[in-house]
Amino acid sequence: MGKSRTVSALGQVARFIRGEADANMDDIECSLILENGNRLEYSFEIKGGEIQSEILRKDGQSLIMRERFSASMYNDEQVSPPAGKLLIQVRRDTQRYPEIEEIIRWAEHTSMFVFSNITTSPNSLSPYAISNEPLLPVMYEKISEEKQKHLLAFMHELGYEIDRIEEYQRENGSKMLHIYEKGIENPMTPFELSNGMFRVFCVLLYMLYCSTLADARCLIIDDMGEGLDYMRSTRLGKIMFSYCEENHIQLLATSNDSFLMDAVDLQYWNILQRKGGRVYSLNNKNSKELFERFVRTGLSNFDILSSNFIVNNTKDE
Repeated sequence: MGKSRTVSALGQVARFIRGEADANMDDIECSLILENGNRLEYSFEIKGGEIQSEILRKDGQSLIMRERFSASMYNDEQVSPPAGKLLIQVRRDTQRYPEIEEIIRWAEHTSMFVFSNITTSPNSLSPYAISNEPLLPVMYEKISEEKQKHLLAFMHELGYEIDRIEEYQRENGSKMLHIYEKGIENPMTPFELSNGMFRVFCVLLYMLYCSTLADARCLIIDDMGEGLDYMRSTRLGKIMFSYCEENHIQLLATSNDSFLMDAVDLQYWNILQRKGGRVYSLNNKNSKELFERFVRTGLSNFDILSSNFIVNNTKDE
């Protein structure tokens, strides 16, 4: 159980909350914290296909308290939800329960890419792992002309010399993109690009599309930059972390790439450690002193993993 299974589990949680999976999945315990002016703490446990517990707190105040055979919510209202359904699924009401809606919206606006699995096959339904977003031509059409220019600029920065991108409509009414690369007369469709170029094009276009939407988005990318060379991997990381931070997009990216990790500030790191069947996270919030101690060493970011620093500094914990 490592980084890929960890983010896959997070994707599974999002799918379950938004009603795309049933409670008969693996037994699971989940805790989410959302901070957007207020602090929402939401957790649930599933065992044997039934909800064992479900808790929602806002700034420490309990809004939902559910055990296996009893449940109360908002002002001690007693409810009897189905054993395999979450209360937040069956009691949605945007006016009465806005906190519930915030949890649901997070799940509905979470998408996941497995970078190495984004394929150039036109027969694939979508390059997304857990997403119902529109396909590439529709996303391109929905972003502004300014953001279309940003897409070209980002591709140029990554060493892909694209002169222009044009939309066109086929005889059957479906839409497609034509991509004109410098020095090549005939246009290409996105599916005729190299695998690396196509992957970069997809994630950048999706990121720009997310920035046009009213609600905040959560974008998960597993093995970000996989298959790219040093220059493209690090530049892609810098572009995406900077743009997402400026445009209120929650970006969760996993990688074993030392080049990419050196390009990302330690304050954004979550180091995953497995002990038996559990994966634990070390980050700047739950292990602040450890991270500050490492920064004082002057070593590169990746050295926190490649050296014995973590083991030597957590022996007694």
